[in-house]
Amino acid sequence: MTTLQTFYKIKDLQEREKKEKQKNYQEQVDHFQTVATDLYDLLKRKETAEDQFNEQLKLQTVKAQTFIQHEHFIDQLDKQINKLQPLVQQARNDMENAHDHLSSAHIEVKKFDSLIDRRLQRHKDWLKGEENKSMDELSTRQFLNYKNR
Repeated sequence: MTTLQTFYKIKDLQEREKKEKQKNYQEQVDHFQTVATDLYDLLKRKETAEDQFNEQLKLQTVKAQTFIQHEHFIDQLDKQINKLQPLVQQARNDMENAHDHLSSAHIEVKKFDSLIDRRLQRHKDWLKGEENKSMDELSTRQFLNYKNR
């Protein structure tokens, strides 16, 4: 049974590692959400600016200066978007890697759970076998004692 205690200790260690990986995964998810939200806001801002400018073009004539300012604003947004896209992809990759590590840690914990369960079941089966042997021996003794009377 000392080996069972060892398995429990290893399982506890694996569970601590799993919790650390779970915390890391949550941090990666939060980081991804922050960066992706920033990208979404920039894209939404660009779309809104373009829609407003197109509406303005439909309703009235636009000065060349306004057109240039609009193009400059859209170019600035495009630069910011282009800077954020690799960051979003990197954050997504980090999040997926953290998820993979979390999954493998979860699997390791499950392995030790099943290993412990199998050991306990084997021990229970052994105890039941010993009990059956004792009962057989007791029955045999009683039968022989009854027969000897």
